[in-house]
Amino acid sequence: MQMFTRAMGSIVVAAVLVLGAGVAGANAQQVENLGTERFWTPWKGTDATGVICYISSQPQTALPSNVNRDPIHFLVIHRKGLGTTNEVQTLVGYPLETGSTPNVSIDGRGFDMVVDGSAAWLASGSDEPTFVEAMKAGTEMVVRGRSQRGTDTTDTYSLLGVTAALAKIDEACQ
Repeated sequence: MQMFTRAMGSIVVAAVLVLGAGVAGANAQQVENLGTERFWTPWKGTDATGVICYISSQPQTALPSNVNRDPIHFLVIHRKGLGTTNEVQTLVGYPLETGSTPNVSIDGRGFDMVVDGSAAWLASGSDEPTFVEAMKAGTEMVVRGRSQRGTDTTDTYSLLGVTAALAKIDEACQ
């Protein structure tokens, strides 16, 4: 059930992310940019469960650079209507290899992820609070994955601004 909820959430967050990025649409006014903090942007919007707040960032480097991918994002999500906080998700921009185990590391400390299409979450939801604290204390985050075609990718994110962005969604979705 948790994977289904997260899978449905990824569709909603992906749609909110696109709307928040400036694509015109009937629901665009439902997404509010709370002010970019260095490399991270906090957002507030709604989904089927009510108010949703999240931070997002795009990688500073995405390797290999010659691979065609949809937009790449890393998110931390609060779903006020479900009473959840710190849901960690990445959208890698391509269908991940089924059964693969993407990995995200913060300053060398690794966390396994689970796959659902082009999205991945921490393999253990109980790791989410620890992971978010590591984000706040860290400087660099690296996501490694493998596409259905067998291409290995490495996306590197700066964590500058993540603490301030998280504080904004904590306040917006308290």
